[in-house]
Amino acid sequence: MFALLVLSSLSLSLVSTPVAEAAVYNVALVSPANAALVDPTPVGVSFEFFMWPSYMTNVTPPVQCLKQLDKVYGQKTPIRIGGTTQDRALYDPDFKGYVNYHVDGPLDPPLSLTYGPKFFDLIGELGAPTVLGLNRGSNNRSNTFAALQVAKAKVARSLTAIELGNEPDVYAAIWNLRPEPWTDVEEAAEQADWAQELINKWKSPLPILSAGVYAVSFQITATWPTTRYLIETAFNSTIKSAVKFYCNHLYTTTEGRPLSDEMNHAATVRSLAPQIDSVAAAASVGNRHIIGETNFHVDEPPQDRTFGSALQTLDKSLLGVATGVQRLYFHQGTVNSAPWNWWSNDLVEPPFYGGYFAALALARSDQIVAIDSGLDSYAQYVVYKRGKPIRAVMINTDYYSGTGVRNSTTFTLTGLRGSKSLESLRLTAPSSDFIFESGQRPGSGITVGGSFFSNSDCALRGNQKLETTQQKAGIATFTLMASESLIVYL
Repeated sequence: MFALLVLSSLSLSLVSTPVAEAAVYNVALVSPANAALVDPTPVGVSFEFFMWPSYMTNVTPPVQCLKQLDKVYGQKTPIRIGGTTQDRALYDPDFKGYVNYHVDGPLDPPLSLTYGPKFFDLIGELGAPTVLGLNRGSNNRSNTFAALQVAKAKVARSLTAIELGNEPDVYAAIWNLRPEPWTDVEEAAEQADWAQELINKWKSPLPILSAGVYAVSFQITATWPTTRYLIETAFNSTIKSAVKFYCNHLYTTTEGRPLSDEMNHAATVRSLAPQIDSVAAAASVGNRHIIGETNFHVDEPPQDRTFGSALQTLDKSLLGVATGVQRLYFHQGTVNSAPWNWWSNDLVEPPFYGGYFAALALARSDQIVAIDSGLDSYAQYVVYKRGKPIRAVMINTDYYSGTGVRNSTTFTLTGLRGSKSLESLRLTAPSSDFIFESGQRPGSGITVGGSFFSNSDCALRGNQKLETTQQKAGIATFTLMASESLIVYL
């Protein structure tokens, strides 16, 4: 994740709400040809390798909040364990704890660490489909594959895929883990060699490999490693058949831009654009592409902890899936450090609300299409099941500071069938800049239809209410204030 940082340079009822814009969208009554497939569990969670035991044993909200997502999906939420520290981790079969490391400060990531067999027990206890990241960066094959064999023996049923190394495209440029030149040729040849050894040692079941795992999803140089190069040049048929999915990571950098710019739908569209070629490359060999680690900004500004960040999480999830991405794993870094973390020690943070609302929008469907222009603040998606529209999702990503006039936008859906009234669920907050702090009055911040998550056990508190809108002649109109989202049940 850190690679991109180096490589790229009051109460709503009391505020007046004039209508600022109007957005009109036609809902196709049959899923269009450009609708993308929706995975049964499209929004997942990634845990930084050395923090994995802490999130499972020392921090209150994560396990309980994962159960909330499980309820939405009707099955376990997929997770990934990996990140920068997976390439610093050495397996010690005699170590009795989860993980061992030394840091000077509680918010510092370790430069080296060891872990033992007990580390894998937590995977079995959670029981979620898991992508497990192992160390390729240290180039210690015997140690990495020894860990693999123990993981397989202990928790094979939970292992969805294995990552061999984290962001190997920047092994030379950032981490000094490989000598220059480190181009697509060198990286892909080594990745293919490690993949073949994984196949030889894992044996079955296959496919098992998460391939690529690149920090940068576009070519910074003409010879930058890419998914397409792996598929078209480096991987033989044996390796391709062992690939569960191809993988890139996705963060942006602020470069001094404010939240009003960064949370905007048009900015999210631009950030996802480089993934399109990786999706197409994977599809060319009958496979899928995932975003195996993502969140808002790699430089971790304070704006990443806000409600605006929650809306960006929601928008990125829906647009990613509509682009053809199978799944997005939202990364959880050092506890109480990374502002985009979904949880702190004692708080359910704003970005979790975005992930949860995205899961509500996508769950138990099979297709999605983005029907907005992608050029302004107003995002619009239609979700289908068995070819028929079941939900429309609207996101107004206009910024609101919390003071002065809060503009609103009218979203109009046309082409609807029948005359029934439509129910909808609203995600809102007092402002784009809203953050949670200990001691706030429950229910005074971010709400989902008026309900909110308890910090003690992530239970939904308050009375969740659906809004009702009458459609006339196949047309229905909805008003969203700046920085709100609405799921409409069709």
